[in-house]
Amino acid sequence: MRPRLLIYFGGLIAAIVLVNTPAPKIFMSAVLNPEAGDAVGRSLSSVTKDLVLVLLISLYFEWARTRGQAELLRDIDHKLDAMREESRSASASSTRKLVLDATPPEELVTTALDRHIPQSRDKSSFVSLMLSPKPAHHDVSVMMRAERGAGDTLLISHRFDFTTSRGPILIAATTSPKHAATLSAACPQLLDATALPRSTPFPEAVKAYGDRLECYVERQQGSLKKVDFRTVLPGELTRYISPPVKIALADIALFVADLSQESSERVRLSVHTRWSQALSEHFIYWFADRPMFLRTLTVDVRAVLEPEREVHVQEFLGGVGSLMRDVGDGHLALSPDRWVVQGQGVIAVW
Repeated sequence: MRPRLLIYFGGLIAAIVLVNTPAPKIFMSAVLNPEAGDAVGRSLSSVTKDLVLVLLISLYFEWARTRGQAELLRDIDHKLDAMREESRSASASSTRKLVLDATPPEELVTTALDRHIPQSRDKSSFVSLMLSPKPAHHDVSVMMRAERGAGDTLLISHRFDFTTSRGPILIAATTSPKHAATLSAACPQLLDATALPRSTPFPEAVKAYGDRLECYVERQQGSLKKVDFRTVLPGELTRYISPPVKIALADIALFVADLSQESSERVRLSVHTRWSQALSEHFIYWFADRPMFLRTLTVDVRAVLEPEREVHVQEFLGGVGSLMRDVGDGHLALSPDRWVVQGQGVIAVW
C-alpha cells in the first residue's frame, strides 16, 4: 500500500484499540471527576462499532480499487503484447501503407519532389498544381467549335461534360482573358470563368452569354434534365465569391444554378455555352483550371479556313501525339484518358 493508506488504516485501528481501553475513562476522571469518566467510558463503547464499520468499508473499497487497477494493467499488458507481435509480423508494404495513410498529401508530394528536384527549394508551385483548392473533375469531355456568322462574325460553341459533387454551380464572365484567369485562381468555388468578346459592350455580351448558357444533369437512364441559371445582381456578388480588388465588380457577371437537391452525391453535368466574336480576334482557347481526368478533347475551327488564311490548333497537354484520333487543318480530336493539371489545354490560332 501507499504510505498515506498505511497512515490512514494504522490510525483507524489505533483509534479502535484506544477506545476499548480504560485510558479515556481514567483521563477524564482525573481531569474532571469520576462521574464524567464513567460517562465517557459508556459513550465510547458505542463508537467502537462505528469505527469498525468504517474500517471494513474502507478495506472493501481499497480492495476493489486495487483489483480494478490490476485488471487494467493486465489489459494494457495484453495489448502491448499484441502490438509487439503485429510489429514483428508486419510486412514492409503494410508498414509503408500505414505511414502513407498518416502523412498529409502536401507532405507526401513535397517529399517526392525533394527526391526528383533536390536543387529547388520552392516546391509550392508544383504542389498547388496537383493539390488544387478546387475540387477535381472526373470523366471530362471538352468540345469547341467555330462557325461562320454574318459578315466577319464567328459563332463559338463550347461543351464541357464532367462528373462532380452536387451543390451550387457558379459561372463567371468578365471583360478580358487576364481577368478571367485572375478570377479563376482567386475563387475556387467557380466552375468556370470566361472572357467575353471585347467587340461587344459588356452588358450586351453578358445578356447574350446568359441567354445561351445551358446546363443539363445526365440521369442514369440516359435522359437529360435542364438546369436553370439566374444572373446574380451586382450588389449580391460578394455573397458568392470574393473577387480580387484589382477587378471592378462592374466587370464581372455571375451566373448561379442550385444542384443541392439532386438525389445522388455525384452528378454528371453537361454545360453548353455559345458566344459570338469577331474574326479579327484571331484565336479561341481552353485550359484546365484544376486537376481533371480528361477523356476527350475536340476542337473544330475548319469554318475559319480560307485559301489565304492558315489555321493552327496546338494542344499543351504533354506527349499526347500518339493519342490523336483525328488531326488536320483546323481540326483536332484527342482521347487522352489521363489526368491534366491547371494550365494545360489547347489553342486555335488563325
